[in-house]
Amino acid sequence: MPVHNALSVKQFLANKNIIVLEHPPYLPELAPCNFCLFPKIKSVLKVTHFVSIEDVKAKMVELLNSLTEHDLQSCFEHWQHDMQLYVTSEVNYFEGSRS
Repeated sequence: MPVHNALSVKQFLANKNIIVLEHPPYLPELAPCNFCLFPKIKSVLKVTHFVSIEDVKAKMVELLNSLTEHDLQSCFEHWQHDMQLYVTSEVNYFEGSRS
């Protein structure tokens, strides 16, 4: 049984009043990180020269800490939009939904 479906995890989340959102398995194009984390981080990292792994880690921490509430809200809105496209397409592949 996958860890995220384990009864103990579900009980823990329920005890903490954490809502579990159902997410179709194996759909990386619908992973919320694709809407806010990866594009923002990738745009900075691809134009930066790093001397060491520690520099990369430090820059990642800086970028993650710089995310604003607006960034996260936008991420969620894009995710909702694409999830709805997925549902209405009856699970057909779609591409290029965002400009």
